[in-house]
Amino acid sequence: MRTPTILTLTLVLLAACDEDRPPPSSQPTPAEPTSPDPEPHARLDVDDLTACASCHEAVVSEWRQSMHASAHHDADPIYGAMRRFRMAREGDAIATSCAGCHGPRAVDAPDSEIARGGVTCASCHALSGVGEGRGAAALQPGDALRGPHDLTADAPAPHDVGSAAPWITDGETLCLACHGEMQNRQGSPTCTTGSEYRAGEASQTCTDCHMPEVEGASGAVSSRDSHRSHRFLGPHTLWAEAPSRDFMASALALRGELSRGALEVELENRARHAVPSGFPGRMLIVRARGFDAAGAEVWSTPSPTVLMRVYHDADGQPTMPPYGTLARDDRLAPDATRALRWDVPPSVVRAEVELLYRLLPPPAAAALELEGPLTEPRPFARLEVTR
Repeated sequence: MRTPTILTLTLVLLAACDEDRPPPSSQPTPAEPTSPDPEPHARLDVDDLTACASCHEAVVSEWRQSMHASAHHDADPIYGAMRRFRMAREGDAIATSCAGCHGPRAVDAPDSEIARGGVTCASCHALSGVGEGRGAAALQPGDALRGPHDLTADAPAPHDVGSAAPWITDGETLCLACHGEMQNRQGSPTCTTGSEYRAGEASQTCTDCHMPEVEGASGAVSSRDSHRSHRFLGPHTLWAEAPSRDFMASALALRGELSRGALEVELENRARHAVPSGFPGRMLIVRARGFDAAGAEVWSTPSPTVLMRVYHDADGQPTMPPYGTLARDDRLAPDATRALRWDVPPSVVRAEVELLYRLLPPPAAAALELEGPLTEPRPFARLEVTR
């Protein structure tokens, strides 16, 4: 049974002591010193999120809005559909490989309550280290819950604590255990955020961008006036209940110039990895419209510019990333810029450039039998230029 609070367990222990206590004798006996609890911190089920929230309510609340909380195949429609698609083609064993990152605390029990929690507090904090491999294979379980700050062994916590975890404080090692590199069976790269990150020259780490410092303590046990957000910002923030474009817009600098007869646009990647990155089906779309002096739309891009990876099967036809060879990768590399140019009618005096994001291409959505908001493009940056 899970113990949501220290108080509940303490009362249970006291009741047990009362049951074992012998009846009082007629003669008083001297009081004996109480022996210390041999396991002063071993009181908490680290997989019980309600127990975590009692002390760390701010970060748990943020985490509940993140994709880590929705990492299970029943909570993330795209992952769930891809998992079913691959299991139908490759057999049920593929699910265990997926669970290494999507449910690292219960890889062999993907439908258990712990697995349904996704990437939980314990997935990252109940570790003794991060080794080689990917996902659960790299995450080495430990007895203590550790974060970016040093805690002494006698800290009044309902769990073991320890010194700051270097795999957390460096802002990258823990992240790249799951968001690192993968190849498909054809030897083509699929998820390559790790190698892209190492190729980048920017100084920011994964947590600098995806876990920014926000005001307020992390919970009741903290005396600090700020903490790193546990919303784990990423592309999905565009589809959140309260969508935000700021994070995605910060990854790119967008500049443009309109002359008589031409619109020139420059994209600069400010992220330390390629844009887009992560799941290989993601797409960055650039489109533009032109208006005359009366405000009427007189031009638009004949077809939008799309930055993505494309995979082909043995017959040279587009296919899903796990089953093909990388045929094209025109994403924006770390620190790179991309110049785009369109001829426009001389009557265009104002142009609007818009950046949109797709989580997967329409043909992939159809193959996965997905529909709804997650299959639609979302705008996140806009530029207006005049002449």
